[in-house]
Amino acid sequence: MKKFLAAAILAAALNPAAAHAQGAAPGLYAVGDIILEPARFPDPKAANSCGLSNDGIVDALTKAFAGTQIPVTVAAIARPPQMGVARIDLIPEIYTHVGDSLNCVSFVSLSAESPANVTIPPVATPRGITALYWQQSTMVASDQTNHAQTVNDVLQKMAAQFTQEYRVAQPPVLPTVAPSIPAIAK
Repeated sequence: MKKFLAAAILAAALNPAAAHAQGAAPGLYAVGDIILEPARFPDPKAANSCGLSNDGIVDALTKAFAGTQIPVTVAAIARPPQMGVARIDLIPEIYTHVGDSLNCVSFVSLSAESPANVTIPPVATPRGITALYWQQSTMVASDQTNHAQTVNDVLQKMAAQFTQEYRVAQPPVLPTVAPSIPAIAK
């Protein structure tokens, strides 16, 4: 039974159409606040030697979202969460390694996630989880002088993919029709 349940959950997660068939909304549906978190560098020394910085990453992503109508706000200036407004975090994470030939290799990831509490029966104790709504990652390599631009270019492409996924997940805007008042015949 546990294997079947795990397989069913995995199938639903890998096949978004299956979730829609059951009446579930897509993960990014009606999200009103997207908070761009500071970049995570598990090896800050390697990232720094390759020219990567939090400011550079946040600037590149901010430029990618400019003019898209996507509700992205940098974490440093974000307003507090509001009741009734779905909020997720957009987190860039870059694992960087400097090779012997002074080339930089980075695993670049951008994910949309949020913390949540769930209760899994039969235990009534809530568990803290991280809900992952969207993620994209890739590996890039370049010399040290060009690595920051290479990483920024990849993140901007990821931001464009996220923008597309976000738009697809939103409800269609229904046209507003002004009520017509019939003329009274005399």
